[in-house]
Amino acid sequence: MTTFVRQQLIAPRELPPVLVPALTRWRQAWFPTPAMGLLSLVLLALLLVFGWRFVQWAFVHAHWRGVDSDACPNDGGACWAFIVARWKPWLVGDYPSAQLWRAWACFAAFAAFWTWVVRRSHEASIGNVLMGFLALPAAFFLLLLGGAGPLPLVPPTRWGGLLLTLVVTLATFATALPIGLALALGRRSRMPVVRWLSASFVEGMRAVPLLAVLFIAATLLPMFLPSGWNVDLFTRAVAAFALFNAAMAAEVFRGGLQSVGRGQLEAATTVGLSDFAALRLIVLPQAVRAVVPALVNIMIAVIKETTLLSVIGVNDLLGAVENGAKSPGWVGESNILTSGHVFLAAAYLAVCYSLSRYSRRLEATR
Repeated sequence: MTTFVRQQLIAPRELPPVLVPALTRWRQAWFPTPAMGLLSLVLLALLLVFGWRFVQWAFVHAHWRGVDSDACPNDGGACWAFIVARWKPWLVGDYPSAQLWRAWACFAAFAAFWTWVVRRSHEASIGNVLMGFLALPAAFFLLLLGGAGPLPLVPPTRWGGLLLTLVVTLATFATALPIGLALALGRRSRMPVVRWLSASFVEGMRAVPLLAVLFIAATLLPMFLPSGWNVDLFTRAVAAFALFNAAMAAEVFRGGLQSVGRGQLEAATTVGLSDFAALRLIVLPQAVRAVVPALVNIMIAVIKETTLLSVIGVNDLLGAVENGAKSPGWVGESNILTSGHVFLAAAYLAVCYSLSRYSRRLEATR
């Protein structure tokens, strides 16, 4: 009798998909029981009624052109003319028109970087992505600030709108991550003083609202600075954001560090690796990869938290819209400011939802 033994392993194959008709899936999702079916019908009816009213307000009766409040004589429709006419303040603030190419270069660089992040291979190292997030805000700050060589100085007080929101978000992310990682390692330190100080900072910062931290940075911090020191409001606001989110990132990193089994550290010690070498080569690569989706969630939170900057007088995207509604040419119907807020809600929804989908994609590919 002849026998045959395969020399190569059979390649793994995915399970065959379970084919469920679309109508069946729709019925199971919306009408699993009579009570849930009735609730679904009620919600659909409300969605149709209020959705049609919103469409009428936002598109059918909207005002699209104009240079002042006369373009929006009533509140029956959205005042998109307000958004179109004031594109520069909500996009770049009071940045000099002759130097706008620097702002456009920052926007283009971030768009190219984010496109690479989304389209890169899943097997690629996450270290290059994190290094990019650390390098981008420093490069943006140097380019936008200028003051060296042929670039004239443009102080942060003239930045605003989407440009300032982008810079604050990236600067916060770039500074909060290293500080948060250091705090997470400090809470695992063998030295009681380091462990106690790290834990006190993290728990204390997490127990205080971000708005209170911003008020302290804006009003109280200058009183404790040495005589002659003059730190601008923008820098103090970024420092407050960084310290607050560093405490949040510390807990994320601590969870990632705890996910690495103690057996791997014992194996590293067995082969002669020092504590630092084991941390750098074995623990940190696994811990950082495990918490990447959570770090994306921190970025989403930072983007939404930047709206608090307008409370302390920093002209972020929300502040640019509200200041525009108070300008002499646009003081009038309350519908003008409402249109600005709806525009902001749509912009933040698009950005945060995209990041949320990317976070879910990272979780699925872990």
